[in-house]
Amino acid sequence: MNRTSVAVDTASQYSRAIHGWAYVVLAVWSLMLFIFTIARLIYTLSPRTDRFLNNGAPFYESSVMELVVCALLGLAFSGVMIFVLRSRNTLGFVSKNGFEVGVLIVQWFLWVGGAGSATTIWPNLNFCVRFSTCRVLQAMMAWAWLGWITISFLLGASLFFAIKTGRWNAQIPISWELKNPSPPEFTIDGEERGIRPQMGMREGSGKARATDDADIDRDNYEFERWKRAVTWLQQENPDFGKELKDSRNVPSTSA
Repeated sequence: MNRTSVAVDTASQYSRAIHGWAYVVLAVWSLMLFIFTIARLIYTLSPRTDRFLNNGAPFYESSVMELVVCALLGLAFSGVMIFVLRSRNTLGFVSKNGFEVGVLIVQWFLWVGGAGSATTIWPNLNFCVRFSTCRVLQAMMAWAWLGWITISFLLGASLFFAIKTGRWNAQIPISWELKNPSPPEFTIDGEERGIRPQMGMREGSGKARATDDADIDRDNYEFERWKRAVTWLQQENPDFGKELKDSRNVPSTSA
């Protein structure tokens, strides 16, 4: 293995780790945003003795409701992505790179719309920081913008890897890898675990193949690898076996 391959493998490992932790960060921002938006809703929807807002009558703000939706969607989507990335399981179209990019685009617009509208309504709250209601609004907008920044990073990175590798329909656990995955027929040591479940679903034998691969002895690694290579070539070129046999029957021209 040359230095370039080692560097690509190392970069792929780091990118996979960053992929997972980015969704953990998004889940934290979404949770904090949900807490502060609920605190704001409790304040505005409850009868108040002060006449500072709406003469004390209950009301709700559309920008806050939009941020509640953003927080709930962010929590749900982050949970699904963390599960897919950690378990490396296939969940149909949910575990495809295209699904991730599509949902991130939708959330990008939702979060920037919610955070932008809230910032437009409350552009500067420094004059009232001594009041808890203003501090809640400041924290709410801070978490909203942090969530939008994280979504922007995830979306940009996902688009970069999809364009770089051309794998728009790849499984999410390997979508942030710089190296191109090997065909499942060449995979026997578990390195391409993200590919094997997809092949197993297509053939209906994923668990059996995984068990067989786990039982392969290291001493027979090369033999199994070449056997699968020949099988793959025969599937790709039905005349491969005949050509191989004809090449063996060619008389030697050496003296």
